[in-house]
Amino acid sequence: MSIEAETMAGSQSDGTTAGERADDGAGARAQAAAPGSVAPGIAGDFDAWLALNRAEDAPEGAIAPFPPEELMHNTTGLTAPRDFASHGVDFLRALQGLSPVPLAGFRSVLDFGVGVGRLARMFHGFSGRYVGMDVDARHLDWVGQNLAHVEPVLSVPRAPLPVADGSFDAVVSISVFSHLNEQDQLFYLHELRRVCAPGALLFLSIHGDRAFARARSEERIFEMLSIPEPELAAAQPVMEGGRGYVFIRQEGHLTSTAYEYGITFISAAYVQAEWSHFFDVVAIGSGALHDFQDVVVLRAR
Repeated sequence: MSIEAETMAGSQSDGTTAGERADDGAGARAQAAAPGSVAPGIAGDFDAWLALNRAEDAPEGAIAPFPPEELMHNTTGLTAPRDFASHGVDFLRALQGLSPVPLAGFRSVLDFGVGVGRLARMFHGFSGRYVGMDVDARHLDWVGQNLAHVEPVLSVPRAPLPVADGSFDAVVSISVFSHLNEQDQLFYLHELRRVCAPGALLFLSIHGDRAFARARSEERIFEMLSIPEPELAAAQPVMEGGRGYVFIRQEGHLTSTAYEYGITFISAAYVQAEWSHFFDVVAIGSGALHDFQDVVVLRAR
């Protein structure tokens, strides 16, 4: 599923992110490291791998390739490879911090809404099965031709996922559930439960309580989300003491008869009440992605 640039919300005025500044020490390590120490990607030195992807002068072939600008912008709103790489670094670091086990140790990972690999390219060197699933064949064509570790799989909106039951011990999904209406959300939670093995861990990003608070208090965030102010105001009682699920439809290039796209806010209370019907709720990383999107960590039963 396509994603947009709302995760830019954590960028600083100087063009850096908190995660980028935290890489300073690791960056020196990456520059000093022998090529063999970073070539394994996610299977090698984790901090050095992140720093190498942040570096502007990373050796050709040492990191995964970048998609063309058109596809990069279509899926993330970004146009610069450095920003694309920086986001991937920040996301991978956040997921690693929330995961009770190293990400490189999973047997089989589903990237649900892979886009053109903003996160998937960070799994270069992954030794297990990595399935990148998306509804856009253009994205998958590029991923299949350029990210050797990714198995591209085309899905159809509102149709069963084309993979077998119990296939995965991990699922990552960035900026998908942050755009679904409730009917579609429940459908895909059901499907993810089906394709997960018992004990599998899921990392699903949402516009949670932190994102909603920033949308209400920060003009820059409100403008970035491009939603009508009256609808945002009407969402407040729903998010603060109500059901905690708000979907605001957007009429744009991603909305079609097959796929209703918008901005979705989901409270922690809603996650605990409703998502627990499908999975055990392990944790909710508030603002884990750029102090904006939450990451919900679930465990399959």
